[in-house]
Amino acid sequence: MLTWGYLQEEENVVYGREEQLVPALAKDLMIPDLMAAIERFRQAPVKEGVVLSGGRRSSVKLFIPDLYFDRHIDMGENVWLYLGEMSPAYCVYRLWDEDRS
Repeated sequence: MLTWGYLQEEENVVYGREEQLVPALAKDLMIPDLMAAIERFRQAPVKEGVVLSGGRRSSVKLFIPDLYFDRHIDMGENVWLYLGEMSPAYCVYRLWDEDRS
């Protein structure tokens, strides 16, 4: 279950740049348009996040921790991916210059 405490534990979180993390996750989850889905969510986020279904019964929850929990967490303004308790949560970020384009 996705909880505030889960994200506070360092071993449960992986931080990485979008172009480094997303292609491998898209392949593993069998969600070829994962990058586009993240961008759509970034442009129009919802508090409860969204769940995307992939191949082989995989799924991923896209969420923004600051919005989801109504409190700030380090890097919590970015889109995160949650694959379940047996996997880390992935914070997908862009460099500031990339955000301004």
